[in-house]
Amino acid sequence: LGVTSASSKFAPPSRACGTFVPGVTDYYTFPPAPYALMVDIFMREKGLPDASIRKFERFIDLPNLDNRSKDILEMNPHGTVPFFKMEDGSFINETIAMCEYVEEVLPDGPCLIGRTAQERATVRMWQRRMEEHYVIPAYYGHRNWTASEDCAKDHFMRDFFSQRLTAEHGATLIPHAYKDWLVWAKNRIMWLEAEKQKEATKGGRAPDFIAGDFISTVDVQVYVTLWFFSEEFPYPPQMILQDLKGQLPWVQAWYDRVHARPAVSAARAYREESNTAYEARKEAK
Repeated sequence: LGVTSASSKFAPPSRACGTFVPGVTDYYTFPPAPYALMVDIFMREKGLPDASIRKFERFIDLPNLDNRSKDILEMNPHGTVPFFKMEDGSFINETIAMCEYVEEVLPDGPCLIGRTAQERATVRMWQRRMEEHYVIPAYYGHRNWTASEDCAKDHFMRDFFSQRLTAEHGATLIPHAYKDWLVWAKNRIMWLEAEKQKEATKGGRAPDFIAGDFISTVDVQVYVTLWFFSEEFPYPPQMILQDLKGQLPWVQAWYDRVHARPAVSAARAYREESNTAYEARKEAK
């Protein structure tokens, strides 16, 4: 009898080049954006080939407000990226909704939303806990900073969201509160560490990932946010792991574990490739 190792059991399935997410005809995205990276990582964890992602990608020039154009808003009134165009002409936006759709139509291989009702509920519980109190504060700390007096007038991100977070788009900016958002985000990561230490004390060990011993949507979402605002786009710097070095042992080990995953590394590499190509096109104009 053959022996199946734990690593092979949960490895992404091998999918034929050219195949994509069933039911999806187009993948509208701006690969350098962090929310796009989340969906990219998820699809690669599910075994979708790099060539397929490239083939179905429809590039949106987010910095130049392409996502707020009339044509895009007719498809996705939320004006955010990424989003799927479906075979019936409808659209699916929002990273978690997109990831859950991918899981539903590609159920083989590793499951990133949970295989049982209890696992799925646990993943969603932790996803909401971390989205509401870490991911959203981290993003709004960044977005509101761009309109604050602390963002230099000649900084390339100055007023980036002034035409995006408006009443017309169902939003607003609160520049004076950006530091409070950043403190909120940092506090939630400290809370996560404390909770995992409690789990370790109670059960003898803490799980490898946020919602259990398998990678899930909450891991992808939290990892990308931590990585993006510290290592890739520190405007302003959100150096939580660096500032609290030695104080977050579980979070640091978890972060390193996710960072080293092949799908995560491949998605980061593609993001860098896409961003470099985008900057080169801008310089050539």
